[in-house]
Amino acid sequence: MITEYTFTSPRLAPTPGELDEGHDDYINPGLFAAELSAVVIAGLAEEGYRVRARVVEDWGNWIEIDHDGDFALAVCCANIDGAAGSHRVATVPDRPHVRKFLRKIDVQADVERLSAALFRILSRTEGITDLRAGP
Repeated sequence: MITEYTFTSPRLAPTPGELDEGHDDYINPGLFAAELSAVVIAGLAEEGYRVRARVVEDWGNWIEIDHDGDFALAVCCANIDGAAGSHRVATVPDRPHVRKFLRKIDVQADVERLSAALFRILSRTEGITDLRAGP
């Protein structure tokens, strides 16, 4: 089950807000994800997904997907710190099952559909090269 993609793209640069510690889009020094998140959110809409929220975290952006399942389904994205032009997109969950209140929920089909959609989005995005599954 593929849950992560890495790739290069000099096109996805930090926005001015991500460089300003006082701005809501600021993550941490050297980390940015706003442009990548915008690409992913637009692509998810084209793929039929509804995005509930984009949240700036200390490691990148969390894009929560609105769905019918009883578990969190999201996409995490950011540049790879210290690697010029390198980026990472990953699904949550990142395994075939999750536990919730002593129940085991099979999420594999949902994660595989989301991962396939991410592959299509990234494959068709101009300026993305070296697209690889996994870290």
